[in-house]
Amino acid sequence: MKNAFLLTALLAAATPAAAKDLLVTVAKPGNLYVYDAAERALVKDCPMGTEMSPGVIQMSPDGKTAYVLVNRWQDVIGIDIETCEKVFYAAQSTDEVTRRSIASLAVAADGSEIYTVRNPTRKLVDRYEVMEPEFAVYAADGGLEAEPLRTYPAPRRSTVMQTGDDGTVYIGGHEIYGMDPASGTLEVAIPNASWDRPLHSPPDVLAFWPIGTQNAEFMLMYTAAVFSDETQTELADFVWGFSSVDLETGDTTVQDFASLEVLMFSGVRDPNAENLLYGVYTQLSKHDVDTRELIKRVDLPHTYYVINISTDGKELYVAGTNDDIGVYDAETLERIGEMLVPSGGDMGTATLQVVQVD
Repeated sequence: MKNAFLLTALLAAATPAAAKDLLVTVAKPGNLYVYDAAERALVKDCPMGTEMSPGVIQMSPDGKTAYVLVNRWQDVIGIDIETCEKVFYAAQSTDEVTRRSIASLAVAADGSEIYTVRNPTRKLVDRYEVMEPEFAVYAADGGLEAEPLRTYPAPRRSTVMQTGDDGTVYIGGHEIYGMDPASGTLEVAIPNASWDRPLHSPPDVLAFWPIGTQNAEFMLMYTAAVFSDETQTELADFVWGFSSVDLETGDTTVQDFASLEVLMFSGVRDPNAENLLYGVYTQLSKHDVDTRELIKRVDLPHTYYVINISTDGKELYVAGTNDDIGVYDAETLERIGEMLVPSGGDMGTATLQVVQVD
């Protein structure tokens, strides 16, 4: 009996802990919150010591550090989500030049560098001088007074970004660009405003929430008008579609998937079934993009800006706007739980990231 107990204990000690999903977001007054998704429990409450907006979050590849765009679009802070220690800070503005990053934040695939696109404006005595945007590269170990290692010219209108496995940084903007952060070489990965689709109007894209890492995907949803012929005089439909970069291979896709019946602020695809796309705003919608079928749509208790999905594809999380994270069954779209921000402060436009840890 004693030997059996010892064997059980040894086996338990040798068995690695099961991986679990953590949810990471920020909310007023200026805290970073970490939740255990399965337990629906708050596990970390980390004061950031700075103004939270816009709250764009990117996670380090090891899932241990949350990098957040804060202080009214100007600064980047890095928080160790296990200890709440501030491990990185880049104040991008100076007394003479204000630099704001409009959701433009990414982390290198190996975690060694942090990327932003900065939009500088020089404050003169009698006017503001709008300067050229710049792609800034920081060392992740740059500490609490981080300065760029190098900068390159960047396209205007740059917003959300994501890094591919080969190191390419994809930038959503007038086009969807691919930037080599080592050389500054810039190419068009997916034509956006200049796409060659004679039956389509130019797309309208809201690109603000860097989600989709569970699916290794950089995906931006668009709306567009579709016409019956190339004269574009007879309207056929208004549609939803998505432009996507596979972050593992660099392959790209542009695809319509639904008629424009409701607004959706953000969307995410199932990591185990890429034909399933979920979108959110005042409703939660489930689409089959291959068949262009609306599988189901449910009303939500209030507006949510951002959606994310568990690593196993079984649960959906909706957040932003208010002080609650709603949990929905991905199969049925039934609301099965929620997690509240303890301060009662709203998340606003903050990202909700899902990270899997041991």
